This record gives sequence, structure tokens and C-alpha cells, in this order.
Amino acid sequence: MINQYEVPACIEDAVPALRKALHQFPAIFHIYDTVSCLSEYTDKQLREQNFQVAGKCMQVAGKLYERGNGVVREAIVRVFLPTISNIPLVDAVSRVRMYSLVPDVLYALYIQHQLTENGSR
Repeated sequence: MINQYEVPACIEDAVPALRKALHQFPAIFHIYDTVSCLSEYTDKQLREQNFQVAGKCMQVAGKLYERGNGVVREAIVRVFLPTISNIPLVDAVSRVRMYSLVPDVLYALYIQHQLTENGSR
């Protein structure tokens, strides 16, 4: 199991560009800040249509959810998924592209979040 203290290293290994951002605060003690850093970076990459980097971010989030302890899983559900779910999918092509990037382990939660968010707007 990956615990909250191992998350920054897991993110840095998969997305080296976040190394500096993760060290700007004591991320090792703040799992929600750490996951927020990942989700904001992923959001930026998706909005800039940098799908290769966004895909790596999504994969690390999936790995953290799949292998993480309860605290890590909760952070992914409460921070990462809402951020990713708020990205506008303006047409079928962007929807298919986004759905293809979401890891299998997060797919059902992502769709559920999409339905909940779209229903409350």
C-alpha cells in the first residue's frame, strides 16, 4: 500500500515537471495539497491539449487510487476527480479523448462524478 508520505515521490517519478512545485510546501505532510498540485497540473495539460503529459498524470492518479491506503484514495476522490470532472467536454471528440485517458480503476468514479456534476448544474 502506498501511504500519504510516499505520494510526492510517486508523483515526481511519473511527472518530473512537478518536482519543484511539490517541494514548495511540506507536501509530505499534506496529502490534499499534494494531490491538488497533481490535479491542477493535469487540468492545465488537458486544457492545453497536451494529452501525452495529461495521460501520465492520469495514470499516476490511477496508480495512487489503486495502490493507495484509505487516506490516499480519499484524496484522489475528493481532490483529483472533481478537478478533472470540471473540464469542459465541448464535443464528441474531446469526450472520447478524455474518456480514453481516464484509467480503468477511476473510470466508474469519473463517470459517476460527471453525472452528479452535470445533474446539479
